[in-house]
Amino acid sequence: MPILKRCIESVYDQVDKIIAVDGKYKDFPNYSWYSTDGTIEYLLSLDKVELIFAADLFEDDKRNVYMNMLKNGDTTLVLDGDEVVEGNIRKLPLGIDIGLVRLGEPNRKYKRLATRFFKYRKGLHHNGIHFIMVIDGKWFNNRCHAVNGFKEKNINSFKIDHLHRLRGRMRKEQKQIYRMSARARECQFKIMPYE
Repeated sequence: MPILKRCIESVYDQVDKIIAVDGKYKDFPNYSWYSTDGTIEYLLSLDKVELIFAADLFEDDKRNVYMNMLKNGDTTLVLDGDEVVEGNIRKLPLGIDIGLVRLGEPNRKYKRLATRFFKYRKGLHHNGIHFIMVIDGKWFNNRCHAVNGFKEKNINSFKIDHLHRLRGRMRKEQKQIYRMSARARECQFKIMPYE
């Protein structure tokens, strides 16, 4: 909960709404279906947060819970519970579909760009943990840049810090076990070639 609190506080004054999805992933090695550490009570105390309960789903299905709640044209920033925003979130310029944002760890080099900031279009959904596709099967992004004619722009006003190193030892071990099974599942997806 303290890490999630940092995540929420890093964006709370910069956004109109936060959709938080609570619930254990399918196959995650944990006994609780929902958060038991004060997370639920904390989220319910915040006016801008809409808390959704969705357990026993694979990670991409769980991510599609919030995708299905978006409206056409919504500017959307996707954060995991152990990530924080450093800097000011700016609007995406007219004509730009995807903002490429630096993703890394505090005090370390930001090695990759993440397509976590975008204008929602009806039909967008996750296919795999971080792959977002258009409903007709065309790629919207391939995790690090836009494809199929969608317009992108590097966004330098903010970056995303991943705080996974702050998690407790047991949680890290559980996540490692889960990640191995998630990667195996993703390898079974038929990933379409992109332009």
